[in-house]
Amino acid sequence: IYAMRKKAVGLLGNAKGAAKPIPFAEDTCVPPEHLADYIVEFRALLDSHGLSYGMFGHVDAGVLHVRPALDMCDPQQEILMKEISDEVVALTAKYGGLLWGEHGKGFRAEYSPAFFGEQLYAGLRKVKAAFDPDNRLNPGKICPPEGIDAPMLQVDAVKRGTYDRQIPIAVRASWRGAMECNGNGLCFNFDVKSPMCPSMKITSNRIHSPKGRATLVREWLRLLADRGVDPLKLEQELPEKRAR
Repeated sequence: IYAMRKKAVGLLGNAKGAAKPIPFAEDTCVPPEHLADYIVEFRALLDSHGLSYGMFGHVDAGVLHVRPALDMCDPQQEILMKEISDEVVALTAKYGGLLWGEHGKGFRAEYSPAFFGEQLYAGLRKVKAAFDPDNRLNPGKICPPEGIDAPMLQVDAVKRGTYDRQIPIAVRASWRGAMECNGNGLCFNFDVKSPMCPSMKITSNRIHSPKGRATLVREWLRLLADRGVDPLKLEQELPEKRAR
């Protein structure tokens, strides 16, 4: 059972189909005595949108890891991510909880003031100003330095799916290995037991990692589509040209 918990993220990442579990409603935390009711309402929220999802966590601490499955190549589902995020924020606040129990504050920085509170948020900005007055370290995350009116990261910002949807569906299906990389970076390691092409381990250059190569392939396919080039058609024509 405990091993299943540790493997949950990987198992969810291997979900079949275009919709993949996305960790945008990840790591909410409520007082443990409210967790049961919170879960009931959280599930009702996701069910109302007709979504499949994975849900696991640390019951003793009231922490939930929830990953609704969305097709980020679908513009409407990309919009749905923001709608659900706002609904989860309201639900979590209702139960006196936090949007993040352990991690994930940076990419949801637009909600920081509401959960930290005015006084603590102002204090965080002072700390940021003391150590990073020019806002160079992870700009847009947690909070801006005091005295700088810098924008925070938004849940509805441009995402990888915005670019991937420019690739024709048939081409995406043909290059499924590259398209299904979820970008978690687990392949950035030097463990001798981790199966991958050794070039990244030898060069220490992440562009040679599975994630790096998948990203290159996806961007290459997008640029081909932008230029009106069909790689599947080229693949069919190449043997004929060689035979001439």
